[in-house]
Amino acid sequence: MAEVKILDNFIFRKADIKDLKDIRRLDQELFKKEYREFDKSLDLNWEGREGGKYFKKRILSKNNFVEVVESGNKIIGYLCGGLSKGLYYRKKARYAELENMLIEEKFRGGGLGTKLAKDFIDWCVNKKIDYVNVSASAENKPSVGFYRSLGFKDCDLILRIKLS
Repeated sequence: MAEVKILDNFIFRKADIKDLKDIRRLDQELFKKEYREFDKSLDLNWEGREGGKYFKKRILSKNNFVEVVESGNKIIGYLCGGLSKGLYYRKKARYAELENMLIEEKFRGGGLGTKLAKDFIDWCVNKKIDYVNVSASAENKPSVGFYRSLGFKDCDLILRIKLS
């Protein structure tokens, strides 16, 4: 049986394939928020087209980490991450990426996201990962601040110009 962790009436556990619908619902919420507030180049149809395959693969793979947090038998947050390839111009090392995560808005600020992120980092330590990367929209100051509070440091900056 998968390890289940309880924190102040919230249950943290490894995601199962039966959680796919709820994870996709939260991912769509994340996509819409990012699109609305930060990045109009996001493809809002991606989740409907590819999200099922993307999350199913990650839930089933031992090289990926998907954890959910529940409140009253309802999934109210998730984190998805996994092993990743380093960039060709960097020293050889073992990399992982925190790919996406969301806590429903009314549950934010209570340490749930921190717990998910720390669980992922612990998983990375057990996998003997050297570096964990995470990307956030540059204008998303709360998310950038959250990741910095966990010890993430600025590494790369991607600049973009819209031509059409």
